Amino acid sequence: MKPSTAPPDPSDNGGLGRSFDRVLRTALFLVPFGVLGNLALSWFATDHDVLRNLGDLDRRYLYLALFLALFPWVTNTLRLLVWARFIGHRVSFRDMFRVTLGAELSSSVFPTSSGGEVFRWGMMVQKGISQGHAASIVTLGYIEDMLFFATAIPLSIFLSRAWELPVLRSLGSQLRGQALLVIVVAILAIVALRLLFKAVLRGFLGEALRRRGLRIAGRFKRRSRKTWHDFRSVHELVIKRGKSRFLLTYLITAVQWTCRYSVVTALAYFLGARVDPVLFFLLQWVIFTAMMFIPTPGASGGAEAAFYLVYQALLPAGVIGIATAGWRMLTFYFQLALGSIIFLIFNIADARTRARRRREQVEAEA
Repeated sequence: MKPSTAPPDPSDNGGLGRSFDRVLRTALFLVPFGVLGNLALSWFATDHDVLRNLGDLDRRYLYLALFLALFPWVTNTLRLLVWARFIGHRVSFRDMFRVTLGAELSSSVFPTSSGGEVFRWGMMVQKGISQGHAASIVTLGYIEDMLFFATAIPLSIFLSRAWELPVLRSLGSQLRGQALLVIVVAILAIVALRLLFKAVLRGFLGEALRRRGLRIAGRFKRRSRKTWHDFRSVHELVIKRGKSRFLLTYLITAVQWTCRYSVVTALAYFLGARVDPVLFFLLQWVIFTAMMFIPTPGASGGAEAAFYLVYQALLPAGVIGIATAGWRMLTFYFQLALGSIIFLIFNIADARTRARRRREQVEAEA
């Protein structure tokens, strides 16, 4: 299957480029305050003897925690790369790594529930992947994630006997209430937008707005038909010839989420605490799921509170503060800072490449 569009000019970012400018500016604002907040939490909620003796602890576990926090960038990139090349697009690891990084940054500075899928989709379109193919790749990622968690979560519940933990019982009841509220608000918002758009198309808000709405609706229908055609053709192709690749990406998915949800285990080993790796994996899933209902950028504040609430009964009182701060630093603030720097380096390199090409074009014309 051949790609249906040619790669666009990387400089033509449009609204997506402006959105990433906002992402980077927000990151530069969040990181200093987040780091200071976590340092304060470590100081006031941690036994000072533990802080004084940090240098004597086995740093191999800390390095392992850092590796586990960053390696999902690689696995996520590989998943995108496998499917993009399977469809027939000539993209490089660097291209897909940039897509992964952009999606991670956007999901870090916007509320967690918004996710980074829109940015992931938009950046793949910028790389020359058609809208339908990009939507298919995003959807395949969802399927891989759901299949992994459908297996891993029940198994981890059984192995860890998590139903005996009081904190999970109380957190589950809170999440059910929050989830219902989110669903109701989402339904009301969708209904309101639909009614508003119908009012525009019927001319209740003015003839000029009606004509503009009709043009937008026409373009949307044309693009939707093409996107659905591409989307359906990709999934038919996966069913016919992509089963082995799906197995490969499923295994990569398992590695990705195991790494991400094992950061706290390595950190606990570093701090000398007793660890149940299976239970800690499950609790990380609980916390990251709870973060989806926290409306602050990157679930700031709420993520730390959720971690403290869940792990205070499992980690020693003297280290819960530094464990909370260290977990948040490794899984959020450090990644946000490092990702922003790498993304800026990519932007500078691309700008220099465009400038060199323009000079070469001018010299050739002369």
